[in-house]
Amino acid sequence: MSLSNFISRKIVKNKENRFSKPIVTISVCSVALGVCVLILVFAITTGFRKEIRDKIIGFGSHVEISYNDNNESYKKTPIDKEPAYLSAITALNNVKHIQVYAMKAGIVKVRNEIDGIVLKGVGVGYDLEFFQKNLKKGRLLNLNDSLTSNEVLISQTIANRLHLDIGSKMQLYFVQDPPRQRVLKVVGIYQTDMANYDKSIAFCDIKHIQKLNDWTDSQIDGFEITLKDFNQLEVSTHAINAIIPYDLIAQSVVSRNKDIFNWIGLFDQNILVILILIIIVICISLMSTQLTMILEQIPTIGILKTIGCNNVSIRNVFLNITGNILLKGMLIGNGVGLLLCYIQYTYHLIALDPLNYYMSYVPISVEWQHLLLVNGVVFSISLFVLLFPAYFVARKIQIVDAIRFN
Repeated sequence: MSLSNFISRKIVKNKENRFSKPIVTISVCSVALGVCVLILVFAITTGFRKEIRDKIIGFGSHVEISYNDNNESYKKTPIDKEPAYLSAITALNNVKHIQVYAMKAGIVKVRNEIDGIVLKGVGVGYDLEFFQKNLKKGRLLNLNDSLTSNEVLISQTIANRLHLDIGSKMQLYFVQDPPRQRVLKVVGIYQTDMANYDKSIAFCDIKHIQKLNDWTDSQIDGFEITLKDFNQLEVSTHAINAIIPYDLIAQSVVSRNKDIFNWIGLFDQNILVILILIIIVICISLMSTQLTMILEQIPTIGILKTIGCNNVSIRNVFLNITGNILLKGMLIGNGVGLLLCYIQYTYHLIALDPLNYYMSYVPISVEWQHLLLVNGVVFSISLFVLLFPAYFVARKIQIVDAIRFN
């Protein structure tokens, strides 16, 4: 054990006449609270980002290919279901799954209730895992290649608005020439808390959309492409656009939902501001504690200089003391922060308004990179700042002044 460590331990263990003890406790609590808040901020913002992103992707995948005609309506120019370029897209390293879809707007009438609805036609190979996770009642669509299914999957919002339940019949009308209608049976009800989607989107067999539009079985609205790595989204979108013909366009989920993803992007700015403010508070608290202990131990400093201790050893004494305070606070903060994250993740105690936040509870996602970032930044910056008061002690306090102070 070095001399600096030995002296610092003796100072900490000395219980007599220590007016710095409550200040040390406050400093430990401030570090613990700051680290705890930072862990919660990173966990909550990451949870928000992942939940919202996964919900948007669940409704439309990472990349969509459709006819490039700038048509914002749900009646688009159809494209071929089995084009030659599809094999080249499938061969891309980041492509995980390709599925077809078709959409059509209509009017639903149930007893005296009338409302607008958007039918999204899907086929046998369509991935409905996202809706399986968010299924509130019933089951998913039962589809096959040979027969047309008359089943429909609707949201809880639509069900509440039209007073529908499992087994209810929906009569749909489509304004076209000539007008057409379909009667579909509700077999499942989902709830994603994405109000913009839940209020209008229902899922049915793609064959209904093809027949309503007088299309053949080989005509669809477009392709939805699921990627393996979201971080390669823009690169993959660019690669797909380079493969498909000029009259088609591949759009990423970010470009299709710019407002939501811009809102998510603001989270990073908020995190940076909170991180800076909390580090400033922690540094001020630790510096105040260190200066208080320096004033308390001025006679000890005089004795140490009298017996020949150099400035570096004296500086290290107080760095060891405040470093231990910092580590103790960080340990407590990590424990409390992770415990609160676990409680919220498991029991969803803090609720949210789905209309404003797209989810009914505060989401939590703890990533080890963020834990390392929080602890590394807090520890390194705090320790660096503590060098200045410790340097002042070692260089400026003289033996005569210390004895006179005593």
